[in-house]
Amino acid sequence: MTRKTLHTPPDMEGPADRLSVDSADDPNYVGEAPSSTIITRPPKWFKDALEVPFEECRVEIDGASLCYMQWGDKSKPGVIFVHGNGAHGGWFNFLAPLLSQDFHVVSMHLAGMGDSGWRKSYSREQFGDDVLAVCEHAELGPKPIIVGHSFGGFVSLMAGHRHPDKFSGIVLVDYSVKSKEKHEEWFLDRPEPRPTRVYASYEDARARFRLAPPQPCANQYILDYIGHHSLRQTDDGWTWKFDPAIYYKFRIGDDLEQIYRNLPVPVVGIMGEHSWSSSPEVMEPMRAMRPDTPLFFIPDANHHILLDQPIAFISTLKGLFSLWPGKS
Repeated sequence: MTRKTLHTPPDMEGPADRLSVDSADDPNYVGEAPSSTIITRPPKWFKDALEVPFEECRVEIDGASLCYMQWGDKSKPGVIFVHGNGAHGGWFNFLAPLLSQDFHVVSMHLAGMGDSGWRKSYSREQFGDDVLAVCEHAELGPKPIIVGHSFGGFVSLMAGHRHPDKFSGIVLVDYSVKSKEKHEEWFLDRPEPRPTRVYASYEDARARFRLAPPQPCANQYILDYIGHHSLRQTDDGWTWKFDPAIYYKFRIGDDLEQIYRNLPVPVVGIMGEHSWSSSPEVMEPMRAMRPDTPLFFIPDANHHILLDQPIAFISTLKGLFSLWPGKS
Protein backbone atom coordinates (compact mmCIF):
# COMPACT_ATOMS: atom_id res chain seq x y z
CA MET A 1 0.00 0.00 0.00
CA THR A 2 1.45 3.34 -1.04
CA ARG A 3 0.36 6.79 0.09
CA LYS A 4 0.82 9.41 -2.59
CA THR A 5 -0.60 12.39 -4.44
CA LEU A 6 -1.13 12.67 -8.16
CA HIS A 7 0.74 15.54 -9.72
CA THR A 8 0.04 16.93 -13.14
CA PRO A 9 2.66 15.68 -15.66
CA PRO A 10 5.40 18.33 -15.99
CA ASP A 11 4.88 18.90 -19.70
CA MET A 12 1.31 20.05 -19.07
CA GLU A 13 2.58 23.11 -17.20
CA GLY A 14 4.43 26.24 -18.21
CA PRO A 15 3.95 29.59 -19.95
CA ALA A 16 3.56 27.98 -23.37
CA ASP A 17 0.21 26.52 -22.31
CA ARG A 18 -2.87 28.43 -23.35
CA LEU A 19 -5.99 28.77 -21.23
CA SER A 20 -8.06 28.24 -24.34
CA VAL A 21 -7.97 28.89 -28.06
CA ASP A 22 -10.58 28.97 -30.74
CA SER A 23 -10.69 25.54 -32.36
CA ALA A 24 -9.94 26.99 -35.78
CA ASP A 25 -6.64 28.41 -34.51
CA ASP A 26 -5.35 25.23 -32.86
CA PRO A 27 -2.93 23.33 -35.15
CA ASN A 28 -3.53 20.10 -33.19
CA TYR A 29 -7.30 20.33 -33.39
CA VAL A 30 -9.20 17.67 -35.31
CA GLY A 31 -12.98 17.72 -35.44
CA GLU A 32 -15.52 19.75 -33.54
CA ALA A 33 -15.34 19.52 -29.75
CA PRO A 34 -18.68 19.74 -27.94
CA SER A 35 -17.96 23.24 -26.62
CA SER A 36 -16.00 24.37 -29.72
CA THR A 37 -13.07 25.49 -27.54
CA ILE A 38 -9.87 23.61 -26.75
CA ILE A 39 -8.61 24.03 -23.17
CA THR A 40 -4.98 23.06 -22.75
CA ARG A 41 -4.05 24.52 -19.37
CA PRO A 42 -5.24 22.55 -16.31
CA PRO A 43 -7.65 24.64 -14.20
CA LYS A 44 -7.20 25.06 -10.47
CA TRP A 45 -9.89 22.54 -9.48
CA PHE A 46 -8.15 19.85 -11.54
CA LYS A 47 -4.71 20.50 -10.04
CA ASP A 48 -6.16 20.73 -6.53
CA ALA A 49 -7.92 17.38 -6.99
CA LEU A 50 -4.68 15.69 -8.02
CA GLU A 51 -3.00 17.00 -4.88
CA VAL A 52 -5.45 15.18 -2.58
CA PRO A 53 -3.61 12.26 -0.93
CA PHE A 54 -4.71 8.75 -1.77
CA GLU A 55 -3.61 5.16 -1.22
CA GLU A 56 -2.55 2.86 -4.03
CA CYS A 57 -3.23 -0.77 -3.18
CA ARG A 58 -3.00 -4.20 -4.75
CA VAL A 59 -4.90 -7.43 -4.28
CA GLU A 60 -4.19 -10.81 -5.89
CA ILE A 61 -7.34 -12.23 -7.46
CA ASP A 62 -7.33 -15.47 -9.46
CA GLY A 63 -3.83 -15.04 -10.77
CA ALA A 64 -3.93 -11.31 -11.47
CA SER A 65 -2.59 -8.50 -9.32
CA LEU A 66 -5.32 -5.87 -9.37
CA CYS A 67 -4.38 -2.27 -8.61
CA TYR A 68 -6.74 0.33 -7.22
CA MET A 69 -6.63 3.77 -5.59
CA GLN A 70 -8.71 4.93 -2.65
CA TRP A 71 -9.62 8.27 -1.14
CA GLY A 72 -11.52 9.31 1.97
CA ASP A 73 -12.64 7.81 5.26
CA LYS A 74 -13.47 4.10 5.39
CA SER A 75 -16.31 4.80 7.81
CA LYS A 76 -18.24 6.66 5.10
CA PRO A 77 -20.46 5.17 2.35
CA GLY A 78 -18.54 3.52 -0.47
CA VAL A 79 -18.33 4.34 -4.18
CA ILE A 80 -16.27 2.45 -6.75
CA PHE A 81 -15.49 3.76 -10.24
CA VAL A 82 -15.04 1.25 -13.08
CA HIS A 83 -13.42 2.52 -16.28
CA GLY A 84 -14.06 1.63 -19.89
CA ASN A 85 -12.44 -0.51 -22.56
CA GLY A 86 -8.66 -0.09 -22.82
CA ALA A 87 -8.69 2.73 -20.28
CA HIS A 88 -7.41 2.72 -16.68
CA GLY A 89 -8.34 3.74 -13.17
CA GLY A 90 -6.59 7.08 -13.62
CA TRP A 91 -9.54 8.32 -15.66
CA PHE A 92 -11.19 9.06 -12.31
CA ASN A 93 -8.16 10.36 -10.41
CA PHE A 94 -9.30 13.97 -10.83
CA LEU A 95 -12.93 13.18 -9.96
CA ALA A 96 -12.75 10.76 -7.04
CA PRO A 97 -11.21 13.38 -4.69
CA LEU A 98 -14.25 15.61 -5.29
CA LEU A 99 -16.41 12.99 -3.57
CA SER A 100 -13.97 12.07 -0.82
CA GLN A 101 -15.35 14.40 1.86
CA ASP A 102 -18.60 12.46 1.92
CA PHE A 103 -17.61 9.03 0.61
CA HIS A 104 -14.93 6.40 0.73
CA VAL A 105 -14.03 6.31 -2.98
CA VAL A 106 -12.16 3.68 -4.99
CA SER A 107 -11.07 3.71 -8.63
CA MET A 108 -9.87 0.34 -9.89
CA HIS A 109 -7.77 -0.74 -12.84
CA LEU A 110 -9.56 -3.65 -14.49
CA ALA A 111 -7.53 -6.80 -15.11
CA GLY A 112 -5.48 -6.49 -18.28
CA MET A 113 -5.66 -2.70 -18.23
CA GLY A 114 -3.88 0.19 -16.58
CA ASP A 115 -1.61 -0.86 -13.72
CA SER A 116 -3.33 -4.18 -13.04
CA GLY A 117 -1.88 -7.53 -14.04
CA TRP A 118 -2.86 -9.58 -17.09
CA ARG A 119 -4.60 -12.94 -17.29
CA LYS A 120 -4.32 -15.77 -19.78
CA SER A 121 -8.02 -15.33 -20.56
CA TYR A 122 -10.84 -13.01 -19.55
CA SER A 123 -14.56 -13.44 -18.95
CA ARG A 124 -17.48 -11.23 -18.08
CA GLU A 125 -18.05 -13.24 -14.92
CA GLN A 126 -14.48 -12.70 -13.73
CA PHE A 127 -14.66 -8.97 -14.42
CA GLY A 128 -17.82 -8.76 -12.31
CA ASP A 129 -16.28 -10.79 -9.49
CA ASP A 130 -13.18 -8.59 -9.56
CA VAL A 131 -15.27 -5.53 -8.69
CA LEU A 132 -16.59 -7.20 -5.56
CA ALA A 133 -13.14 -8.51 -4.61
CA VAL A 134 -11.64 -5.01 -4.82
CA CYS A 135 -14.54 -3.59 -2.78
CA GLU A 136 -14.00 -6.19 -0.06
CA HIS A 137 -10.23 -5.70 0.00
CA ALA A 138 -10.67 -1.92 0.27
CA GLU A 139 -13.31 -2.38 3.01
CA LEU A 140 -15.68 -0.41 0.84
CA GLY A 141 -18.80 -1.44 2.63
CA PRO A 142 -21.24 -2.54 3.53
CA LYS A 143 -23.02 -1.98 0.17
CA PRO A 144 -21.13 0.44 -2.11
CA ILE A 145 -22.41 2.11 -5.26
CA ILE A 146 -20.78 1.16 -8.57
CA VAL A 147 -20.23 3.83 -11.23
CA GLY A 148 -19.26 2.22 -14.53
CA HIS A 149 -18.41 4.04 -17.75
CA SER A 150 -18.90 2.35 -21.14
CA PHE A 151 -17.42 -1.17 -20.90
CA GLY A 152 -17.23 -0.46 -17.17
CA GLY A 153 -21.02 -0.22 -17.25
CA PHE A 154 -21.14 -3.74 -18.66
CA VAL A 155 -18.78 -4.90 -15.91
CA SER A 156 -20.93 -3.12 -13.30
CA LEU A 157 -24.02 -4.85 -14.64
CA MET A 158 -22.29 -8.21 -14.27
CA ALA A 159 -21.16 -7.39 -10.73
CA GLY A 160 -24.70 -6.45 -9.73
CA HIS A 161 -26.13 -9.52 -11.43
CA ARG A 162 -23.74 -11.95 -9.75
CA HIS A 163 -23.71 -10.23 -6.33
CA PRO A 164 -26.99 -8.30 -6.00
CA ASP A 165 -26.90 -8.29 -2.21
CA LYS A 166 -23.47 -6.64 -2.12
CA PHE A 167 -24.26 -3.31 -3.81
CA SER A 168 -26.75 -0.53 -3.08
CA GLY A 169 -26.88 0.84 -6.62
CA ILE A 170 -25.34 1.00 -10.10
CA VAL A 171 -24.77 4.06 -12.26
CA LEU A 172 -24.39 3.21 -15.93
CA VAL A 173 -22.42 6.00 -17.62
CA ASP A 174 -23.12 6.03 -21.36
CA TYR A 175 -23.61 2.30 -21.41
CA SER A 176 -26.68 1.04 -23.23
CA VAL A 177 -28.42 -2.33 -23.07
CA LYS A 178 -29.77 -3.73 -26.32
CA SER A 179 -32.64 -6.15 -26.71
CA LYS A 180 -31.84 -9.80 -27.33
CA GLU A 181 -32.98 -9.37 -30.95
CA LYS A 182 -30.44 -6.60 -31.55
CA HIS A 183 -27.60 -8.19 -29.59
CA GLU A 184 -24.16 -8.28 -31.21
CA GLU A 185 -21.15 -10.33 -30.19
CA TRP A 186 -18.41 -7.85 -31.01
CA PHE A 187 -15.40 -9.98 -30.17
CA LEU A 188 -15.96 -13.65 -30.97
CA ASP A 189 -14.85 -13.36 -34.60
CA ARG A 190 -11.74 -11.31 -33.91
CA PRO A 191 -8.43 -12.66 -35.25
CA GLU A 192 -5.70 -13.65 -32.85
CA PRO A 193 -4.32 -10.43 -31.35
CA ARG A 194 -0.94 -8.94 -32.09
CA PRO A 195 1.27 -7.19 -29.50
CA THR A 196 0.70 -3.48 -29.07
CA ARG A 197 2.95 -1.25 -31.12
CA VAL A 198 6.17 -0.07 -29.47
CA TYR A 199 7.23 3.54 -30.10
CA ALA A 200 10.82 4.72 -30.00
CA SER A 201 10.10 7.62 -27.66
CA TYR A 202 7.54 8.70 -25.09
CA GLU A 203 6.70 11.73 -27.24
CA ASP A 204 5.95 9.57 -30.28
CA ALA A 205 3.73 7.28 -28.25
CA ARG A 206 1.77 9.99 -26.52
CA ALA A 207 1.17 11.77 -29.81
CA ARG A 208 -0.72 8.65 -30.90
CA PHE A 209 -3.13 8.67 -27.96
CA ARG A 210 -6.76 8.62 -29.12
CA LEU A 211 -10.10 8.10 -27.44
CA ALA A 212 -11.94 4.92 -28.32
CA PRO A 213 -14.55 5.17 -29.64
CA PRO A 214 -13.17 8.30 -31.31
CA GLN A 215 -14.66 11.66 -30.45
CA PRO A 216 -13.48 15.25 -30.08
CA CYS A 217 -12.89 16.56 -26.56
CA ALA A 218 -12.45 20.20 -25.59
CA ASN A 219 -10.56 19.41 -22.38
CA GLN A 220 -7.14 18.72 -23.83
CA TYR A 221 -5.55 18.95 -20.37
CA ILE A 222 -7.54 15.85 -19.35
CA LEU A 223 -6.52 13.99 -22.50
CA ASP A 224 -2.90 14.89 -21.75
CA TYR A 225 -3.25 13.50 -18.24
CA ILE A 226 -4.94 10.20 -19.08
CA GLY A 227 -2.71 9.75 -22.12
CA HIS A 228 0.36 10.14 -19.94
CA HIS A 229 -0.90 7.40 -17.60
CA SER A 230 -1.87 5.09 -20.49
CA LEU A 231 1.74 4.33 -21.40
CA ARG A 232 4.42 2.03 -20.03
CA GLN A 233 8.11 1.83 -20.83
CA THR A 234 9.68 -1.37 -22.15
CA ASP A 235 13.26 -2.31 -23.05
CA ASP A 236 12.51 -1.29 -26.64
CA GLY A 237 10.57 1.93 -26.09
CA TRP A 238 7.05 2.91 -25.07
CA THR A 239 3.74 1.11 -25.54
CA TRP A 240 0.19 0.98 -24.18
CA LYS A 241 -0.59 -0.62 -20.85
CA PHE A 242 -3.57 -2.71 -21.92
CA ASP A 243 -3.41 -6.38 -22.85
CA PRO A 244 -4.26 -6.71 -26.57
CA ALA A 245 -5.64 -10.20 -25.92
CA ILE A 246 -8.40 -9.11 -23.52
CA TYR A 247 -11.22 -9.56 -26.00
CA TYR A 248 -9.91 -12.55 -27.92
CA LYS A 249 -12.83 -15.01 -27.86
CA PHE A 250 -14.54 -12.80 -25.27
CA ARG A 251 -18.28 -13.46 -24.93
CA ILE A 252 -20.64 -10.61 -24.10
CA GLY A 253 -23.76 -12.79 -23.89
CA ASP A 254 -27.23 -12.35 -25.37
CA ASP A 255 -28.91 -12.25 -21.96
CA LEU A 256 -28.12 -8.65 -21.04
CA GLU A 257 -31.69 -7.48 -21.57
CA GLN A 258 -32.93 -10.14 -19.15
CA ILE A 259 -30.19 -9.28 -16.64
CA TYR A 260 -30.99 -5.58 -16.86
CA ARG A 261 -34.76 -6.10 -16.57
CA ASN A 262 -34.51 -8.37 -13.54
CA LEU A 263 -31.62 -6.74 -11.68
CA PRO A 264 -32.79 -6.22 -8.06
CA VAL A 265 -30.23 -3.44 -7.57
CA PRO A 266 -31.37 0.18 -8.22
CA VAL A 267 -29.95 1.51 -11.49
CA VAL A 268 -29.55 4.97 -13.03
CA GLY A 269 -28.36 5.66 -16.59
CA ILE A 270 -26.43 8.85 -17.45
CA MET A 271 -25.78 9.45 -21.14
CA GLY A 272 -23.98 12.13 -23.12
CA GLU A 273 -26.19 14.45 -25.16
CA HIS A 274 -24.13 13.93 -28.33
CA SER A 275 -23.59 10.20 -27.80
CA TRP A 276 -25.47 7.49 -29.69
CA SER A 277 -26.63 6.27 -26.26
CA SER A 278 -28.91 9.30 -25.84
CA SER A 279 -30.77 8.69 -29.09
CA PRO A 280 -34.44 7.66 -28.89
CA GLU A 281 -33.53 4.37 -30.60
CA VAL A 282 -31.40 3.50 -27.56
CA MET A 283 -33.11 5.19 -24.62
CA GLU A 284 -36.72 4.27 -25.41
CA PRO A 285 -36.10 0.49 -25.43
CA MET A 286 -34.08 0.81 -22.22
CA ARG A 287 -36.93 2.74 -20.59
CA ALA A 288 -39.33 0.02 -21.66
CA MET A 289 -37.09 -2.63 -20.06
CA ARG A 290 -37.08 -0.83 -16.68
CA PRO A 291 -39.80 1.85 -16.62
CA ASP A 292 -38.88 3.07 -13.12
CA THR A 293 -35.15 3.46 -13.87
CA PRO A 294 -34.09 7.10 -14.43
CA LEU A 295 -32.32 7.63 -17.77
CA PHE A 296 -31.14 11.09 -18.77
CA PHE A 297 -28.29 12.85 -20.56
CA ILE A 298 -25.75 15.51 -19.60
CA PRO A 299 -25.81 18.42 -22.06
CA ASP A 300 -22.83 19.21 -24.29
CA ALA A 301 -21.20 15.83 -23.67
CA ASN A 302 -20.29 12.96 -25.94
CA HIS A 303 -19.66 9.31 -25.02
CA HIS A 304 -16.80 10.18 -22.65
CA ILE A 305 -18.95 12.29 -20.36
CA LEU A 306 -16.44 12.50 -17.51
CA LEU A 307 -13.88 14.03 -19.90
CA ASP A 308 -16.27 16.39 -21.69
CA GLN A 309 -18.16 17.69 -18.64
CA PRO A 310 -16.29 16.62 -15.49
CA ILE A 311 -17.87 19.17 -13.13
CA ALA A 312 -21.41 18.52 -14.41
CA PHE A 313 -20.78 14.79 -14.14
CA ILE A 314 -19.51 14.84 -10.57
CA SER A 315 -22.25 17.30 -9.53
CA THR A 316 -24.83 14.92 -10.96
CA LEU A 317 -23.36 12.06 -8.94
CA LYS A 318 -23.37 14.14 -5.76
CA GLY A 319 -27.02 15.00 -6.20
CA LEU A 320 -27.90 11.42 -7.05
CA PHE A 321 -26.01 9.96 -4.10
CA SER A 322 -27.67 12.35 -1.67
CA LEU A 323 -30.98 10.64 -2.50
CA TRP A 324 -29.73 7.13 -3.23
CA PRO A 325 -31.60 4.28 -1.50
CA GLY A 326 -29.53 2.63 1.20
CA LYS A 327 -26.78 5.27 1.16
CA SER A 328 -26.51 5.27 4.92
